[in-house]
Amino acid sequence: MKMTLQKNVVILLFSSLLTLSIIGCTHTSQSLVEKNHARPQTTYTVTNELISIEFDQNLHSRVISNLDGTMQKLGNFQASEYVILEGGKVISEFAFISHSEHDIDTELGPGKQVTILGDSTLGLRKTISIKRFDAYPSMLFFSLIYDNTSDQPMKIIKWVNNHYALTSDSDNTSQQAAFWSYQGASFSDRRDWVMPLKPGFSQQNYMGMNASDYGSGTAISDIWRKDIGLAVGHSEVDPKLVAIPVSYPENSHAAQLHIELEQTVRLAPGQSTQTIETFVNVHKGDYYATLKNYRNTMADKGLKMDDIPDSAYESIWCAWGYERDFSVDEVLATLPKAKEMGLKWAVLDDGWQTAEGDWYLHPEKFPNGDKDMQAFVKAINDQGLKAKLWWAPLAVDPGTDLLHEHSDMLLLDENGAVHDVTWWNSFYLCPAYEGTIEYTKELVKKMMGTWGYSGLKIDGQHLNGVPPCYNPKHNHASPNESVEKLAEFWKMVYDTALEIDKQAVVEI
Repeated sequence: MKMTLQKNVVILLFSSLLTLSIIGCTHTSQSLVEKNHARPQTTYTVTNELISIEFDQNLHSRVISNLDGTMQKLGNFQASEYVILEGGKVISEFAFISHSEHDIDTELGPGKQVTILGDSTLGLRKTISIKRFDAYPSMLFFSLIYDNTSDQPMKIIKWVNNHYALTSDSDNTSQQAAFWSYQGASFSDRRDWVMPLKPGFSQQNYMGMNASDYGSGTAISDIWRKDIGLAVGHSEVDPKLVAIPVSYPENSHAAQLHIELEQTVRLAPGQSTQTIETFVNVHKGDYYATLKNYRNTMADKGLKMDDIPDSAYESIWCAWGYERDFSVDEVLATLPKAKEMGLKWAVLDDGWQTAEGDWYLHPEKFPNGDKDMQAFVKAINDQGLKAKLWWAPLAVDPGTDLLHEHSDMLLLDENGAVHDVTWWNSFYLCPAYEGTIEYTKELVKKMMGTWGYSGLKIDGQHLNGVPPCYNPKHNHASPNESVEKLAEFWKMVYDTALEIDKQAVVEI
C-alpha cells in the first residue's frame, strides 16, 4: 500500500490513549532474565554498522552498540523473543539449531537477512528473521515465525519481541535521573510523552484505546541515559494493537522495554503463526534520532509527507472567542480588525451546526440555509481572508436524524454496544464502513464546494484512534479494519477537499 499525505495538510495530532488490561503484562524482567545455573555464552551475533545483537545457546539476546567505535554491551542476556500460552506458561528458551544469511534489496534499500532457528523442548520451533540495511546502520528489523512441532494443539495468547535492558551508567553520581524516556502512547490525562524514569516506574503503552475516546499514538518506546539510547517499535505501515511497555523496577540498575501483541492464536500440530515486523535502534542523544529513522523508514515504505505550502502556516483568527453562542453579526464585525492585524485566515468554529452528526446549519444563525452560509464565506473573502470551517467528523449525537436513520454507521463493540465520544456526548461512527465514508465525502463537498470554504478545522480527541468494530452490518474481514483503515478515512477527506480546491488546507 502506498499512501501519500499530499502537500497542503497540516496534522496537529492532539493524541489521547487508553488503558487496556493485557494478560501477562506484569511479567517482569526478573522472570525472564538469564538463569543462574549457567553463564550464557554468545552463540551467534547479528551485526549492522552501529548495532549488534548477541544470541546465546537458548536464543536469549542482548544489544551491543558500536556508536563510539567500541563494542558496548547495553544489558545482560535475557529472553528477548518469546510467547505466552493460555494459563500463563512462558516459552522463552529455544535451543539454537542453525543460522543462514542472504542478500536482500527492499524498499529500504540493499542489505542482508539473517535467519536463525531454535527449538523448544515443549514442541515449538522459533524462526527469527533479522534484516539489516545499509541506509539504517543503527537499526535491525525483526519478524518471527512460531511452528507447532508437537503432536498437541497449542493456544498462544501473546507474543513478545525485542525485550531488552539498558543498564545504568556506573559513572552517574549526580542526583539526576539515571534514564529518560519517550513513550509514544496517549492517555486521557494527557501525560507527557517525554519523562524521566524513577525506580518502580512501569507503563504499558498500549497502542489501542486507553480510554473510550483516547487512543493510538506513535508506535515507539525509547529509553536513554546521558551517553546512549535504546528504542523499539513496529515498522508496519498500518496501525497495530500492540503495547510497548517501559519499566524501571525497584532495586534494579536497568530499565526495560519491549513490544508485545496480545492475540489468541490456536495452533494445531504443524501450524504456524507470524509476528508483525518490529525494530530496535541505538542512538546518541535523546529520542529524536529514533523518530527521524522511523519517519524515514515509513517514507521509504510509502507513508510520505510532501512539502507543505506556506498557506498552511499562515496566521489564523478563530471565532471560538465568541464560543458556541456566537452571532453572525459579531463575527463579521471582527473581520476588519483581523485583516488590520495582518491575519490571513478566519475560522468559524463550533456552533454553526444543529448537532454533531447531522451538520445542519443552525436555523437561527443561518435562516436561509446555504445562501446565508455562502454570503458569510463571501464576506470573509471580501476582507482578503481565507475561510475555514470547524468540524468534528466520526461523531454522532444521540437524538440526531443521522443516528435514527443510519444507525448502520455506528462503530459497535463485541457486545453490540456503542462507543462514547465523551467530550461531545456522542457515539463513534466506523471509519472503515462504506456508508460512513460516502456520508463524510458528501459533507466535505458541501462545506467546500457548495459553501465555498478554503479549509477545514477538524477537531476532537477521538480522531487519533478508534476501537475495533464488531458491527455485523459492516462485514469487516476483521474487527481491526476500523483501526487499520482510519488513516485511509482521513486521506479520503483530504483528497476530496483537494479535488474541490487544490490549495485546500485540512487541519487535524
